[in-house]
Amino acid sequence: MPQQGNEWSKNLTNIDKGIFRTINGNSDEMIGVGRCIKAGFPCSRVDVTNGRYDAIIDVGNSRLLRIQIKGTSGGSVGLTGGGRSGQQINRAVAQRTYKYSTKDCDIILVVDGRSGECYIIPIGDTAEMGKSVSLKKIARYKENWAILKTMAGVA
Repeated sequence: MPQQGNEWSKNLTNIDKGIFRTINGNSDEMIGVGRCIKAGFPCSRVDVTNGRYDAIIDVGNSRLLRIQIKGTSGGSVGLTGGGRSGQQINRAVAQRTYKYSTKDCDIILVVDGRSGECYIIPIGDTAEMGKSVSLKKIARYKENWAILKTMAGVA
């Protein structure tokens, strides 16, 4: 697939679409953690597959936050989990999808897989959003790393 504008090249080796989806999700998580670190916040991935959060970030003042990293390659991003985990791979099993809430994580970090740009959204701000949201509607969170400092009380 040739590169278009500022968009990153993807799946140049034509890996099976299902396998690539998993690899691409892992890549988005790594990009998100890397972007947090580049912004000056120590951050580590959590090695629990299909957990309620993907990383832990140290925002200062002895405060750690749980981050759910969501990737997108389109104009919107899903705010749900559980859809592909465990038995859900079998379509005959009852739906186990849920919308993320404060019991799951503190931050939704959206990684735009086309550019690496990040949207830093406090989980409380997603309460009024649906199960997915357009990137245009969350534009105020784009590259807004000050949100993390505010959450640590050091703004």
